Amino acid sequence: MAFVQAAFSDPRVPLQDRQEALNRAFADPGLPAPCGMPSFWLKDPPFSELASLQSAELATEAEVVIIGSGITGASIARTLLLNTFGEGNQEKRPSVVILDGREVCHGATGRNGGHILETAEEFSYFEETYGVETAIRTMRFRLAHLAELLRVADEYGLSEVAQARRIQFLSVHFDNDKWVETVRSIRRLKECMPAETVEWKIFKKADIPKEFGLAPNARGVIAGPAGAMWPYRFVTGLLARLREQYPKDLRIETKTPVTAIRENATSTDPSALRYSVVTPRGTIRARHVIHCTNAHVGHLVPGLRGRIYPIQGTMTAQNPGRSFRPQGTEHSWLFNYEHGFDYLTQLPSGGETANKMMLGGGFGQHADRGILALGIASDNEGVPPYTLKHLKTTLQKAFDQEDWGEWSAERDVDTAWTGNMGFSADGYPWIGKLPHSASGRGEAVEGGEGHGAEWLSCAFSGEGMVQAWLCGKAVGMMVLAHGGRRAGEVDLSWVPDQMFVTENRIKRSVLPRVIPDHRSSQL
Repeated sequence: MAFVQAAFSDPRVPLQDRQEALNRAFADPGLPAPCGMPSFWLKDPPFSELASLQSAELATEAEVVIIGSGITGASIARTLLLNTFGEGNQEKRPSVVILDGREVCHGATGRNGGHILETAEEFSYFEETYGVETAIRTMRFRLAHLAELLRVADEYGLSEVAQARRIQFLSVHFDNDKWVETVRSIRRLKECMPAETVEWKIFKKADIPKEFGLAPNARGVIAGPAGAMWPYRFVTGLLARLREQYPKDLRIETKTPVTAIRENATSTDPSALRYSVVTPRGTIRARHVIHCTNAHVGHLVPGLRGRIYPIQGTMTAQNPGRSFRPQGTEHSWLFNYEHGFDYLTQLPSGGETANKMMLGGGFGQHADRGILALGIASDNEGVPPYTLKHLKTTLQKAFDQEDWGEWSAERDVDTAWTGNMGFSADGYPWIGKLPHSASGRGEAVEGGEGHGAEWLSCAFSGEGMVQAWLCGKAVGMMVLAHGGRRAGEVDLSWVPDQMFVTENRIKRSVLPRVIPDHRSSQL
């Protein structure tokens, strides 16, 4: 979040450019384009039967409609199906229908960096802003994703195909001021969370191990536990397994964008299906609707514009230098600069994709400080040339030249693409039941439990792999409790309170509408 705030407030960026970015953040992000730029992750899908799945006829009714087939939608679907929605359903309608305007998992999850990474370097920010207990709770929530995602991959037999692995992250700093600030935050983290941070290490410049192979201008390194995976293969594999397990209760409809949501006539009948979900292929009447559209959520939920807003991101797949020692099962990397950062995973050895360097970032590395990416939801219009230019030179600069070896940008950059991320104005994801003030729907029966509801799980601020899965699980549990399908009270004490949708949060957690002009008076 800090780098976004810096971009909005940087006086070196023209005020007009910053204001235009803010205007975009409040604009309708629209529907995703039918196809985004080709992403390396989407090549040669192992579950190809799922990619463009469509039923011959769209179901006319469903208990739950999930909009979005990425990691969040998959987590919610699994939670619902494992907890009674998929067991003994007596209704003729399917329990869960997943709708996506594209092929399965072709949005943000199919375009990200493949990290399961929480460096916890923002611990001090969360402590100063929300207090130490909230900071600890936030970090525990994020850190829990590593074990959870690896466990689920193993449970469904996806560890090998999704290349799910535990590694060590190396957060490399090249700016002295940021390094000093980071060391302070990590030391405070270790003081407050000693049990959880046993593996965290601080390497000052003189102590950086030679085997890391980093450039000599590296100021220091934070190292700790992390993971990596092929996210697209994990999600499509999981959905394929769920379809096999619940053939009558899960339907996946690709190339079926949701163009509108309408509330049906109110009824005192608890069995009434509250919503009509409109698509070009027909309309589905549903009890619950769950928004997992992240950067695009403001299109169908206009009350969240300026609270959740899109940012364009850029990824590349590159070949390593000829002398680089493969480290895909050992490390992932963050490269931190005075402005912005880049992020890198390397694929494991073996097969046609062996040792690919999956590098993303470039935000803040241009004179605009990232402003031109703010408010951009499209991912089909080409990679910004200045971002690509930066990413083509990053690895040669980050690693010691002797350890990196011969390399050519023209020959060794395999693929480059864009994606979008949903950012939150207050830095936390948004999860829970949507009120009328956000959606414009539901005022007449607000609080009527039997009538279903609209739900939200979005805005992971570029850190979806350590936030989205458990956010989806929490929302799935809330839906189950809302409809009385889960006995007893649902325990969500493991979820930070700041993540839940509330009327107060909708009012206060919003970007300013105008960028203040702090130029000195000429009087």
